[in-house]
This record gives sequence, structure tokens and C-alpha cells, in this order.
Amino acid sequence: MLTRRIALVLRVGAIIFGVSALALLVEPAFFLKFLGIVSQSDQVPSELNWAMRMIGLVLIIVAAMMPVVAAFASERVLRQVAVVMTLVSSALSLLTVSAPGRWTIGRSVYVVVGGIFVFGYIYGLQGRRRNH
Repeated sequence: MLTRRIALVLRVGAIIFGVSALALLVEPAFFLKFLGIVSQSDQVPSELNWAMRMIGLVLIIVAAMMPVVAAFASERVLRQVAVVMTLVSSALSLLTVSAPGRWTIGRSVYVVVGGIFVFGYIYGLQGRRRNH
């Protein structure tokens, strides 16, 4: 049961990271405006667009690895990954809350989604450990 719970959260997380990565690669300015980091009327500097595209590439790596881990990792490894992802999801949510700029619906959505993942990983860790 533990394996299924954590694997499901990892697979859904991979979809979210994948969609975010594509948005960052294709239209980084939209993503920045969606999160309220820059206003709708602001011109986004090319350096910031470049940085967001680099983040998008890194997210592709994460999105590709999460379902692989979900499919092939042992229960012990899944537990360890869930602990790390709980911390990472918490940190991403806190960084999103504290991001510069105005509060938007997009930012609210990302904070809520991050919180759901935190609780999803914690729920996944509640299963019994079969191997001592």
C-alpha cells in the first residue's frame, strides 16, 4: 500500500512539474505574470526569461525521473524519496508565498498544489513498512 501511495503522488507530481516545465520553456513571461512576480504590463527582461527557461529544463529532468522512481524503486527508496519530496514541496510552497510581486490566483493555486503534495507525501509515508 505504501508503495502505491507514494508512487501515485510521484506520478501526479511528475505531470505537474512537466506542465510547469513546458510553460517555462515556451512562455516564461506568462509564467512570471501568472505567479505575480512581474505585473501584466511589465516587460520581462531577457535575462529573467533565460533563467526561467533554465529552470524549465531542470524541471524536465525532475519530471522524467519521478515516474521512473515510482516504477522501479524499492519501498525503502520510495520512503526516502517521499521524505525528501515532503521537504522540497514545503520549501517550494514557502518560496512561492514569499516571492516578490503581488498576490495572484496563479500564486494561490501553486501554494495550494504544493500543500496538497506535502500532505500527499505525508499520507504516503503512513503505510506500514514491510521490510525491517
